[in-house]
Amino acid sequence: MKYLIIVSLSLIFIGCKSADNQVKEDVFQSDTTIISNTYPPINNNTVIDIMEKLKVCTTSDTIKNLPPCSNEYFRVFKLGPDKAYDQGFILEMKAGSFGTPVEQTLIIHKGFNKYQIINQYLGFLVETRTTKSGFNDLLMAYQDSEIGIVAIKHVYDGVKYQPVEVEEINGYYIKEKLKDSINHLFIDNFNAGY
Repeated sequence: MKYLIIVSLSLIFIGCKSADNQVKEDVFQSDTTIISNTYPPINNNTVIDIMEKLKVCTTSDTIKNLPPCSNEYFRVFKLGPDKAYDQGFILEMKAGSFGTPVEQTLIIHKGFNKYQIINQYLGFLVETRTTKSGFNDLLMAYQDSEIGIVAIKHVYDGVKYQPVEVEEINGYYIKEKLKDSINHLFIDNFNAGY
């Protein structure tokens, strides 16, 4: 009888320990990358080829209305840590490109063997955060003429990125009790892109 109790308790302990380990293994640790103000050289021929095919820039001197495909105007980020550039990428353009006075950010994604611009925002990237889905969450900043810089979290919904929550205004985090009203103001009436 004593032996049976010890075996039963051991099995219960092992079962609990195994369940505890399973919970720990399922927890995803997100990494945040803060985006600097540098524009490193674009050393990826696939990216340059895609940018040129989408008529965002040119490597030829004959097309006068497009800027050159260089870091003078653009910088490129991965959609996620395991996403190759040939699957798509984030393309940020300096202010003044294409006649807009603010930075623009394009999300380029490959679907059905074709590259498409799935999002175009009149803002710039502040942070990327890894997710379990493989597509980074994006914290993007937008200039509001009355308030200042509004930082909004964008999440990939399986088709494109969607703005979901205002996180900061002028570098200050939003208090929890104010989030609903601020989100209503900026997210429900979002007009800085698609």
